[in-house]
Order: sequence, then structure tokens, then C-alpha cells
Amino acid sequence: MRRTLLFAVLTVALAVTASGQTAGRITGTIKDPDGKPIKGATVRATNQAVNARITSTTDDKGRFAMIGVRSGRWVVVAEAPNFLPLQGTSDVSSSVMPVLALTLQRDPGPMPGALSKAITDELAAAEALRSAGRYDEAITAYQAIQSKNARLTTVGLMVATLYREKAAQEKDAAARQALLGRAITAYTDFLKNDDTNLRARVELGVTHMAAGNAEAAARSFEDVISANPKTAAAAEAAAHLKEIRK
Repeated sequence: MRRTLLFAVLTVALAVTASGQTAGRITGTIKDPDGKPIKGATVRATNQAVNARITSTTDDKGRFAMIGVRSGRWVVVAEAPNFLPLQGTSDVSSSVMPVLALTLQRDPGPMPGALSKAITDELAAAEALRSAGRYDEAITAYQAIQSKNARLTTVGLMVATLYREKAAQEKDAAARQALLGRAITAYTDFLKNDDTNLRARVELGVTHMAAGNAEAAARSFEDVISANPKTAAAAEAAAHLKEIRK
């Protein structure tokens, strides 16, 4: 994930006598945090007021120069591979020509556990199918995501929930029981990898209730309560357990 950092305009005002009143220049250097010059960094200056844009590239000493820069306020962006981009503003006139000394910070890369944009988009598309009631397509989409991303164990929880939601819409009793059975299997498989997930145990109990498995449902709820009786999940499990024992 790319991030843009604002920098205080690191300018050294260089007073220069110039013949033109409408043109100036922006020059400077770009270095890494160790003070070493960054070769091949790209510097872009944009002035929306005059609809102008100028691009420059640093040399092997990290130097860049833009000439013929019209007077006004310019937004300057410096970028280089494996570094975070830097953005700020510089005022340019015939008598004030900024000299920028910029330091780019290294890009630490994605945050641990962060999802790529592609996976995020796939999850959003699958959820859209679920919201539209297209359960078979949603299940297929989530299973495809799960097959390519084994670390996304929570996708298995969603697949189980989708089976139960589809069962709730099914009018044929046999088909409904079959879907509930798939949901139970999916919840059970999920808990094999994450047996401390209280939400999954509550959902498993609710699914057993829907399938008419009162004893199995009670065991799931009791497991949740015994794990930590002070959690919201335990309170929910206790309510379901009370309903079973009426």
C-alpha cells in the first residue's frame, strides 16, 4: 500500500536576478535516510492555476533541475522505487527560485497481515453476491478465494454461514437439511483450525438448532460459556441454551 507523506517545504530561498518576470526554476537533490543520493528518482511539479506540469529525473548524484518554471505556487512530488513518495509546495518567481533538499523514506512494504487490493476486491465481489441473495455464486466465489489464500481462515466461516442462509430460504425439507448439514460440516472444519473462535461455536450451535439437533446445539453453547462466561458470545450462548431447555 503506497502512502503519501507531507513534507514541510524544504526550501532555501535563492535570490537571483533574472531577466524574465514570469519564469524561474526549481532545483535540488534527493537522498535516502543515510544521506546517499538516489539516482533515477522522479520529480513532478504541477501548477493547476496555469495548467502546467514539469517532470525531471535525478542524476547519479541525486540532482534534478526544472527550468522555465512559471511564477506561482507549485505542488512538487518526488518518487523513487522502494521509497515512500514525498509531496509539498514551492512558491516560484523570477527572484525566488527554490532549491529543495529532499530525503525519501524507505517503503516498509505492506503491513503484516494486510490484504492485497486484488483479494480485497474479490472479497467485496463475493459479498455483493451474498447481499443479492445469489448464494450458490457467492459460495463458489468464497471457496475460490479460500483455495488461493489458505491463511484467510475466516472465509471458511463465511462459507458455512452462506450454507445456513441458503437453507433458511429453501422450502424443500430434505434440501434444507442437506444445506444445514453442509453448514455444520463447514463450521466444524473451521473450528479444527481455530478451536478458540467463540463466534464460530455459537454459529455452529445455532445451525444445530435449525437442523433439530438439540443435544449437539447445547454442547456447542456450553463450550462457549465454559470458555469465558463473561463474553458477549457467552451471553448469547446462554440465551440459546435457555431456549433449548424450555
